[in-house]
Amino acid sequence: MAENRTFKTCPLCARSWESRKEFLDDGTLKLNGYQADMESLEEGLFLFTHHVEGCFTTMSIRTRDFYDLYTGIKYPESKTGTEDCPGYCLHSFRLDRCDAPCECAFVREIIQIILEHRAA
Repeated sequence: MAENRTFKTCPLCARSWESRKEFLDDGTLKLNGYQADMESLEEGLFLFTHHVEGCFTTMSIRTRDFYDLYTGIKYPESKTGTEDCPGYCLHSFRLDRCDAPCECAFVREIIQIILEHRAA
């Protein structure tokens, strides 16, 4: 028997989203941060705040749950701490695109994909 899994449940109000698409389509959610895991990039956390009356909680979702949204170049080495690095991954509320040829750059592109999806 197939297991029926929920993509995400809000830890405060218990609202559930059955799929990633349903989650990304929900206008009450705002991507407002990213916490990098420099040891294991797929374990980084995207931070979404649920903007509904009585909730306003921030919940995290692992990078690996959005990994397949990006199909571009993935660079093999980190540029973190070099002069090529603007340091965005070190500041959780910076959601800017990064032009450094860095292994972390794909996460910044996923952020842009999510933000552009939200704006559409």
